[in-house]
Amino acid sequence: MLLKEYKSLLKTGDKIQGVVMSLNDDVLVMYVNRQPKEIMLRDVSSIFFDEYVPYDGKLLDNTPTKKIKSADGNYIVEYAIKDRDMTQAPRLSNATEKTGTVVVEVVVNRAGTVLKAKSGVTGSTTSDEYLLTKAEFACKGAQFNEHPKGPLETTGTITIHY
Repeated sequence: MLLKEYKSLLKTGDKIQGVVMSLNDDVLVMYVNRQPKEIMLRDVSSIFFDEYVPYDGKLLDNTPTKKIKSADGNYIVEYAIKDRDMTQAPRLSNATEKTGTVVVEVVVNRAGTVLKAKSGVTGSTTSDEYLLTKAEFACKGAQFNEHPKGPLETTGTITIHY
């Protein structure tokens, strides 16, 4: 789905600017100030195109992998997320001698905050619950640069080698 920014003119004369997410069953769903707003189509007079966002936020195969030291300085963290730089690396720890690679899929909002993290995705070399849990929790504390004109959510990966 390609997202676009629009200005909607309601029959009351009010103008609403946001990102159109869907139009189903005569209900227009727009995100206004990063919050969903449902508007009955019968209340909309016009919708004006404002800005086109050509990227839908999914991880692309050609997204380059970048490296950064973990917040504690003991690990190298690799990450791949389009048009983003990690500004705060995850703080990692491993109180065991267990080893392995954990790949964590993350969803990041425009402000650079990690909204969701799911460890053990494709590329992981361990299924150890301790390492998967530690990696997932740590990645929720990572921070990325802001991308105000990007998609509402961007998906990427963070790879941790224990």
